[in-house]
Amino acid sequence: MSTTLGWLYALAAGFLSAYVVQKLCFPYFWRDLLFLMKVIRYGVRLELFKLTSSVRTVLDRFIEQAQRIPNKPFVIYDGTVYTYRDLELRSNKLANVFFHNMHLKKGDCVALLIGNEPDFVSAWFGLAKVGCSVAFLNFNIKSKSLLHCFDCCGAKTLIIGSGFSLSAIK
Repeated sequence: MSTTLGWLYALAAGFLSAYVVQKLCFPYFWRDLLFLMKVIRYGVRLELFKLTSSVRTVLDRFIEQAQRIPNKPFVIYDGTVYTYRDLELRSNKLANVFFHNMHLKKGDCVALLIGNEPDFVSAWFGLAKVGCSVAFLNFNIKSKSLLHCFDCCGAKTLIIGSGFSLSAIK
């Protein structure tokens, strides 16, 4: 019986000393372990979601809404109302221009330098319909900064909004 009791005391002393060493050397161990378990759980849930459902983009959602509620206002700009149908038709026209006239294709990167106006959304959705990735450039930057941003994004084409002129960019 005394050997069993000795083993229990040794085991308790071992656990206590391990606990003290852990608290002194690694005070955030349990908090970090719990956080890691949460991250793993969310990662597994995200991977399961990816496997069980399809990816829906902003464009997909817009097209669904344009079919479901075409006459509902989507953008109100300068007192003018643009419905889902208006922007859907405009983005389709722009997609045709981008594809047929500008010869853009899926995977091309296009830089947009457009201010806050309805054509920003139309151009973005039109390019997305072609399959192009879009680099949104800040319309407040000028000359060297603008050239640097354009070079860094690897864009094939730069689309400039109606409110800009080449002299304003310099």
